[in-house]
Amino acid sequence: MAMTEDHANSAIVKETLDGLIHGVSGHSFEVLDQLYHRDMQTYVLLNDGTLMLNDKNGFMEFIKNNMGALIDDNPWVKYHLVEADDTHGHIVVSRKNDATGRYQLISLSIDFVLEDGRWQIIREIIMTRSDPTDA
Repeated sequence: MAMTEDHANSAIVKETLDGLIHGVSGHSFEVLDQLYHRDMQTYVLLNDGTLMLNDKNGFMEFIKNNMGALIDDNPWVKYHLVEADDTHGHIVVSRKNDATGRYQLISLSIDFVLEDGRWQIIREIIMTRSDPTDA
């Protein structure tokens, strides 16, 4: 079965990500360990074209060490795509971040897998770019 935006699990996958965002913005890092799959891979494409690859532990450490720069008062502003099937989900979401004093657009492409009765993030691709209109 192909993933669709109409599948009942699409709303559940979105709620899972909403819970992760809410937990991390409140500095509740336990939620990271619950939602990140043991084999999770994270790719971060930075403004200068550098690509960083982290596993679950490396990415959790990155989030914990850089929380002040990643979370501010802006909510995650736009879901571009939320789709799922019986065992997999995919979300594309973006936000504008001004915590560093320069505006950046942060886009995430997140893949979920249903395992052990819960949705877990298996792959995350994070892209950042400066917004020249707000520099």
